[in-house]
Amino acid sequence: MRPDRLSAPFTLLGRTLSEDDDRPKAPRVVVLSHQLWQGRFGRDPSVIGRVVQLDDTSAEIVGVMPASFRFIDPDNDLWAAFQLDRNAPWRETSGRFMNVVARLKKGTTITAARAEMKGMAQRLAATYAFNRNTTVALVPLREDLTGHVHTSLLVLSVAVGLLLSIACFNVANLLMARAASRRREIAIRTALGAGRLAIVRQLLVESLLLAVAGGALGIALARWSLDALLAFAPADLLRVSELSVDRRLLLYAVCRSVLTGVVVGLVPAVLVARRSSAEWMRASGTTVTQSPRVRQALVVCQVALTVVLLCGAGLLVRTVIALTRAHNGLDRHNVLTMEMQLPETRYTPERARALYREAVAALQALPGVESAAAGNSLAVVGSLRGGSWFHRRGTPELPVYERPGAMIRVVTPGYFRTLGIPVLRGHEFTPVDDVSATSGFVVNEAFAKTFLSDIDPLTAWLTVWMQSENPYLPVLGVVGDVSEGSVRDKAQPTVFYSHGQMPETGMTLFVRATQPIAIATSAVGALHHLDRNLAVTKVRTFDDAIAESLARERLSALVSSAFALSGLLLASLGLYGLLAFLVVERTKEFGIRIALGAQVGRLIRSVIGGGLRLVAIGAAMGVGGSLLLFRLVGTLLFGVTPYDLSTYTTVLALLCTIAGLASYVPARRAARVEPLVALRQE
Repeated sequence: MRPDRLSAPFTLLGRTLSEDDDRPKAPRVVVLSHQLWQGRFGRDPSVIGRVVQLDDTSAEIVGVMPASFRFIDPDNDLWAAFQLDRNAPWRETSGRFMNVVARLKKGTTITAARAEMKGMAQRLAATYAFNRNTTVALVPLREDLTGHVHTSLLVLSVAVGLLLSIACFNVANLLMARAASRRREIAIRTALGAGRLAIVRQLLVESLLLAVAGGALGIALARWSLDALLAFAPADLLRVSELSVDRRLLLYAVCRSVLTGVVVGLVPAVLVARRSSAEWMRASGTTVTQSPRVRQALVVCQVALTVVLLCGAGLLVRTVIALTRAHNGLDRHNVLTMEMQLPETRYTPERARALYREAVAALQALPGVESAAAGNSLAVVGSLRGGSWFHRRGTPELPVYERPGAMIRVVTPGYFRTLGIPVLRGHEFTPVDDVSATSGFVVNEAFAKTFLSDIDPLTAWLTVWMQSENPYLPVLGVVGDVSEGSVRDKAQPTVFYSHGQMPETGMTLFVRATQPIAIATSAVGALHHLDRNLAVTKVRTFDDAIAESLARERLSALVSSAFALSGLLLASLGLYGLLAFLVVERTKEFGIRIALGAQVGRLIRSVIGGGLRLVAIGAAMGVGGSLLLFRLVGTLLFGVTPYDLSTYTTVLALLCTIAGLASYVPARRAARVEPLVALRQE
C-alpha cells in the first residue's frame, strides 16, 4: 500500500504509512485493521510501537484504522508499504499489469486524466517493446467498488418505485371508495353551507394522517427487518455493515409519507369537489358509484406493475437457480478448500516445492480423504492470476510481445482428479512429472481448440514466457474447460504448469472427502504439524465458496421476490376492495335480479368475470412492459432470457389464481343477497 498523507487524521490510533516507510530497505512498519486490533490484540491502546512478525520479518505497528475503514478488499487485516525499487529492471523480470490507486489533483477531471495517461502509454509503447499493445484504464474508485452492484441496485430501486406506486394506487382507490360511501354526509354538509375547499381540506387531512401513520409503521418495520436483511447481504458489499435507520432516512420517509398522502388524497378530494350537492343527493339513493372507471383504471395499473415485479423476481430467482446448478467443468461437491501462504524469507523455491508435496501427502493420509492437491488459485471464483505469451514449435516466429497469450495455472499432481476435471487426451501430471523441471504442460480444451486445432495436441511443443529460461516442452494432456473468474464466465485458453516445474509460495489446497467439514480441523492441524507458523486461511467447502460468490444475486432475488409478493398482495386487496364496494353499491340491483329469477351461478360468474377482465387488461400491459424493460438488464440474467416463456406463464397462472380468489369472495356475497332486504334499502 502506498502512503497517503491525507489519510493520517482518520486513524484510530497512531499514524498511517509515510513516504519514508515506502523507501526500499526501510524498516518494516504495519497499520492494523480495527478487526485485527480488536480480535488479536484485545483493543489494547498501547499496541502502537509493538513489534510483530510479518512473514518472518519484524515489523513495527504504527497505526490502527477505525472500524469503518475499508480499502478495496474487505478481508485485509493489515497494510504495509510497498517499498518498490524504482531502479530495478521490472520490464525484464515482471508482468505488465498492476493496480494503482491515485487521487486526482484539485480541478482535474477524470476525462483529462484519461487523456494524459493514454498519451503516456503511447509514448512508453513507442519506446519499449515491453509496453506494446498495452494501455492504462482509469476507473473512478467508487465505480470500481460499486460497479458490479450498480445494475442490481438500480433494479432494486426501480422495484421499490413500482411497489410504492402499487401502494399509492391501492390507497387512492380505497380513499375514493371511502369518499363515495360518505356522499350523503358530504351532500348534507354542502347543503348546510360547507364550502368545497373545507371538504377537500378535510379529506386531505385524513389522507395525510393515514399516510404519516403508515410511514411511522413502515419505519418501525424497516428497523426491525434491517438486521435480517443484512444477514443475507454479501460481506463484500461496500459499507454494508454501516447501514442503519439514521436521520436522513427518517427525513426521507417522512417527506415521502407526506407527499404520498397529498398525492393519493388529492384525486378523491378533487372528484368530490367537482360534484354539486344536488348531484350528491340524487346519487345517494341510487346505485351509481363515484368514478368507477377511475378506480378500475387504478386496479389495472396495480395489476400491470405487479406483473412487472413478479416477472422480474421470477427471472432473478431462475438466474440464481441456474448459477447454483451450473456445472462449470468440475465437481465441487465434497471438496474442502483452504489457502496457504509461505513466507518467502524462509521458503526458497526448493523448500516451497518440498513443503507442498508434504502438505498434500499429509492431507491424503487423513481418514475419510479420497484425494488432495493444490493449485495457485481457487478454480471458478478465485482471483485471476494472469497469463503470458507462448509460441508453438513449427509455427512462424514472432517477437515475444506479439505472440498469442494464454492463462497460466500452477497445480500439483492429482489436481484434476481431486476437482473432477476430466482428462480428455493424454494424462495429467504425475509425481514423476512433478520432479522434472522439463516434463511438459497440460492444456485445457479451449487452448487446444483455439491454438492446436490443426494438429494432434499431444504432438505440440510449447515455450511459455514465464521464467528466465523457457525451453520448448511437450503437451502431456488435454483437460476439460473450467469457468474462469466467476460462475458466469466461460473458460479461457489455459496452460497448466506442474508445481515442481514452477513452484509458488501461495497456493490453494483442495481435499476431497466424504465429510469435508468434519475434517477441517484435522486438515489445518496436519498443516501446522509441518510448520506451526503457517498462515492457513479461508477454510471452507467449495460449495460455500460458490455460494459466497452468489450472495449478491441471492440478495437481489430475495428482495425482488419480497417486493413482488407484496405487490401481488396489494393488487389483490385492491381488486377485492373494488369488487366488494361494487357489490355493496349494486345490492338493490342484485336483489331485483335474484327476485326475477336470475341464476346464482350466473351472478357469481358475472362478478368474477368483471374482476378477471380488469386483471387481463393489467396483465397484458404488465407483460408488454416487462418485455421492454428486461431487455435493458439482460446482463443480470444467467441461464434464462428476458423473454422466458415459462416464467411469464407461471406469473400469469399465479396472478389469475390469486385474482380469482379475490373476486370469488365478493361474488359469493352478491349471491347471498336477500331480495326483500335489498328492496327495502334506499
